[in-house]
Amino acid sequence: MSGFNWIADLSPETRHALLAKARTRAFADGTTIYRQGDPVVDVFQIVSGEIRHCILTEDGQEVLIYIYQPGDLVGDSSVSDGDPSPVTVISRGPVELRAWSAKDFSEILAAHPEAASAVSAQLSRRLRGALRLLEENLTQPVPARVASRFLWLCDARGGSHESDLALSQADIALMVGSTRQSVNRVVTELRHLKLIETDYGKVTVKDPEGLRRYISEHQRLARANQ
Repeated sequence: MSGFNWIADLSPETRHALLAKARTRAFADGTTIYRQGDPVVDVFQIVSGEIRHCILTEDGQEVLIYIYQPGDLVGDSSVSDGDPSPVTVISRGPVELRAWSAKDFSEILAAHPEAASAVSAQLSRRLRGALRLLEENLTQPVPARVASRFLWLCDARGGSHESDLALSQADIALMVGSTRQSVNRVVTELRHLKLIETDYGKVTVKDPEGLRRYISEHQRLARANQ
């Protein structure tokens, strides 16, 4: 497993308790694991592959919240309150997952506060990301929203000088609530400014500080035009 892996940071006793109850599941590309409103019967941790978390509106539009990576948890937000899945969860390419029944996972968290704290930290991280996405979509012009998404995803992967993001322009458009044509114009500009590089289905952030300056400039222009 690569990337964020909270289980590896647990004490041996807590890690053993978690892994002893886990089983392996695999899903093909494009499999809907949970639909918005489905009961959550299993909690997953991504071992390999990626999973899309999205919200489907009543008129069929999709809002892409995040693309989850190896190490991330799926379905854990419903364990504490028993509520149905708040999002639709779809595999992006083939995925391999660790799986726990919701009952087993809840019992493990109750018996091991260390694991409960680690899961709570993941929930807080996701909540901050969702609030940031909402704020950006409500207050920022499209160029700033696109650049902010790149920057946030870069920060979520450790904020290194260069970060590769597995994103298509369709994914970006769904994240920022805009059209592919508008996103394409912004991506072209960012590429010309040497702030990013693109390849098929991949964006490489080359200059995070440059992205911050780009965002600030477009926020300033938007305020000036109000």
